[in-house]
Amino acid sequence: MATFEIQTSQMQRWVKITIADEAVRAEAGALSYMRGDVQVDTPLPSLGSMMKCSISDEPLIRPRYVGTGEIYLASSFGGYHSFELDGVPWILESGSYWASDNSVKLGLHREAMMTSFWAGEGFIDFQTKVSGEGRVVVNAVGPVEEIDLGRETISVEGKLVIARSADVSYRVVRPTRSLLSHWLSGEEYLRQYRGPGKVLLVSTPYAKRPDLNEMAFQAHTSDGSGADRGARDDEAPLAEAARETGAGVVDSVQAAVEDAAEVRTRDA
Repeated sequence: MATFEIQTSQMQRWVKITIADEAVRAEAGALSYMRGDVQVDTPLPSLGSMMKCSISDEPLIRPRYVGTGEIYLASSFGGYHSFELDGVPWILESGSYWASDNSVKLGLHREAMMTSFWAGEGFIDFQTKVSGEGRVVVNAVGPVEEIDLGRETISVEGKLVIARSADVSYRVVRPTRSLLSHWLSGEEYLRQYRGPGKVLLVSTPYAKRPDLNEMAFQAHTSDGSGADRGARDDEAPLAEAARETGAGVVDSVQAAVEDAAEVRTRDA
């Protein structure tokens, strides 16, 4: 079985896939580099699936990597999360799919028309559906929490749920009882997920965490190159000019004090 390892360095994350005479699939354009005897081919979906892709933003043409070696996917300041399929299909939010075992079947799931409309996705919204058994890696904009809903209901604003098992009920609801309260509260429509089943929730996206954003910037410029070095180069002439200006002011003040003392001496 292929191994999927999420690696981190200087606040960037990427996925390393190791295969031994086997195959995996990944999002189109996700490859950074690969080592070993690995070949790439592209299985074509059915005609019906291709027609669905043509009217949606979710692709189904995803390359397959076959052989023995290591595959490194593109890095990101975002994150990734992997989970195991145990026969229960999962529905992934648009743009969330990143990689999977070749044993995982990729398909499309269409949301109900009015649910898609109130969610802001238009009347036609296709999402990637994964089924079978094997490992799946998804894009995540922050740390992922896997929640087993049981009979619970969870309501979130926006696309904070990046994946759900197919047995989870999904709809869009108004958070208030009346339209007036909805208008006065300023709250948007919420996406509601009802169990049984599981969801993958990203409650704190990296983009909303200033501490991590600052750390990422520092990691990007800590080697003394790029923007950080450019800033220091720009500041050097200004600092030198400030020092020269300050020295000139001090000299002028000192000369004025000496002249005043000389005048007082002559008057005396």
